[in-house]
Amino acid sequence: MDAIAILQQLDQECNTWANQHAHSCNLLASLLNITRQREQTLVQLQQQQQQEQQRSVSNTQPASSLVPLTPSSTSKPALVAVKSLLQLIHKQTLEIESVVQQLYDTVAVFQRVVQAMVQLERQVEAAIERIEPSKLLATIHASPPSSSSSLSPSSTPKKSYAFEPSLVETAEIAPLDVLDWVARIRAMYTQELNLKQAQIHPGMTALERFESLADLQRSWGLQKQIDFGLEQEIVERIKAYRRVREFSSRT
Repeated sequence: MDAIAILQQLDQECNTWANQHAHSCNLLASLLNITRQREQTLVQLQQQQQQEQQRSVSNTQPASSLVPLTPSSTSKPALVAVKSLLQLIHKQTLEIESVVQQLYDTVAVFQRVVQAMVQLERQVEAAIERIEPSKLLATIHASPPSSSSSLSPSSTPKKSYAFEPSLVETAEIAPLDVLDWVARIRAMYTQELNLKQAQIHPGMTALERFESLADLQRSWGLQKQIDFGLEQEIVERIKAYRRVREFSSRT
């Protein structure tokens, strides 16, 4: 089993998620902006309709009123304004629906990333099943003695062995460690995916206030289910292995 190749592929899937997540954050910012604009347009429409109602009431005044009635000159501009606002609201609604659809597409990419991680986990499990138990146990590096025990006066001298692992062998990653990393990464991205799937829904297109979207934007960007420190640990381990191999090839 090529542990480095598997971890590199895992890292690539994490990068794909990160790129899509950045794109989705931009989409949410656009959604928030358009929703805010539509909310303002709805307020303008309501005000315009109220003014039109007031004009209709004033046009019903008695003929003896000192102010001459000119219904055609007062109602026509108001109707044009209402029609323009309705058209603008329709356009803004279509834009919101388009952004929400793009968010659905982004979630679909998240799903493919998680599915790729699941396949990687199964691949590692299958590879481990083909390894003989004795060889599998041999790949588990023993933990080094603690500094306190090595400095203890009562400690006995360690026997020297004829065989000592090379630098490359020491830097190699045990199959069980690979499985542990892949499983943990897959699990946390699955949890984050489930959360994001619950946050994106068709009803978002009907929202008339943007406060709830602002809360969604903050929650979406945090990605609380993902431990980025674990990802960095894997990246550093890959870098360390490459440095050791490069150094060994020169000696």
